[in-house]
Amino acid sequence: MQIEALRLKNFRNYKELALSPHPGVNLFFGRNGSGKTNLLEAVHYCSLGRSHRISNDANVVKNGEAFALSSVSIQNMLGKREIAVRFHPDEVQKKTILIDQKKIAKFSDMMGCLRCVIFSPEDLGLIKEGPSLRRRYLDMMISQINKGYFIALQQYRAGMDQRNAVIRNMKTNGTGNLSILSAFEETMAEPAAVIIRERRKVIALLSEIATETYQRISDTDEVFKLSYHSSVKEENGIAETLCRLFRENREDDIRMGFTSVGPHRDDLILTLNRNQMKQFASQGQIRTAALSMKLSQMRILKDLSGEEPVLLLDDVMSELDRKRRACLIGEISDFQTFITCADRDDVDCDKVDRMWQVSAEDGEAIVEEI
Repeated sequence: MQIEALRLKNFRNYKELALSPHPGVNLFFGRNGSGKTNLLEAVHYCSLGRSHRISNDANVVKNGEAFALSSVSIQNMLGKREIAVRFHPDEVQKKTILIDQKKIAKFSDMMGCLRCVIFSPEDLGLIKEGPSLRRRYLDMMISQINKGYFIALQQYRAGMDQRNAVIRNMKTNGTGNLSILSAFEETMAEPAAVIIRERRKVIALLSEIATETYQRISDTDEVFKLSYHSSVKEENGIAETLCRLFRENREDDIRMGFTSVGPHRDDLILTLNRNQMKQFASQGQIRTAALSMKLSQMRILKDLSGEEPVLLLDDVMSELDRKRRACLIGEISDFQTFITCADRDDVDCDKVDRMWQVSAEDGEAIVEEI
């Protein structure tokens, strides 16, 4: 899988851009704030329909413009395809996604068309920060190889929003319709079971690969493991168990005003030599673990889909020492890669197939091939 062309219009600080990346390693260097990360964000939108760094899509529209566009032409197992994301914040529908110039009916229709893995300095938080980052990491990875998983996520979140609205009303008024609450819980249970089963399956594969990758990068025999911590312990009858847990926790949930059990509360536990990394890991171990997770994600996507994902490396080279940089570069030879950095000396230029300098003049980004 590769991107043959990237086109932007009024996207962030790009008035207009047409770019033909190399199928190998592409390097974009320039000062901070010049617009390098915006290029990776545009690709991420065409892969997952969302940014890797913001939740408000309106922010990508260039100041003073009515719309923005990010578009890629790709080559995958299905042949040539075009994916475009159009942003129009002043209209009723704020974002439109088109595949081969046809508006998609459902957001899930774009999943798997362009698979990508992004690694940024913020990903170091996968180890030390809260569980929401780790759940997001899992959800973005699995959604790209399993459309049913993405649909289950949407269904579960919709059901949970409805349940939360009912219990908040019960908290405020002291009364409520338990039959409606029960109906929402049953609606949530089946997609929740899909989410939990798929997470368990992928994490088992991921942990095995990540253990090998960590030892290869660190050149140690330290054992890095990933495991899934869920409110449901059973392997079978997950939906039935969740319905029971929803009922058992109703009183506490009404008092707190939100749903306290389910896959939205689960976590990915990371251990090194059986000790939780969140409490005990050094900075070097954190960087190695985060890098191992991303490289393992690439391998999972390739093995389960049959195609190499596109790799986006957002200003991570300065965060890695020389040994880890060399290991990372050695791992990406089979993947189309977009690397951003402030200093092009952060990357061994002999390993780069195409290089661009990114600069900004009067607030507008300019990309020049070197």
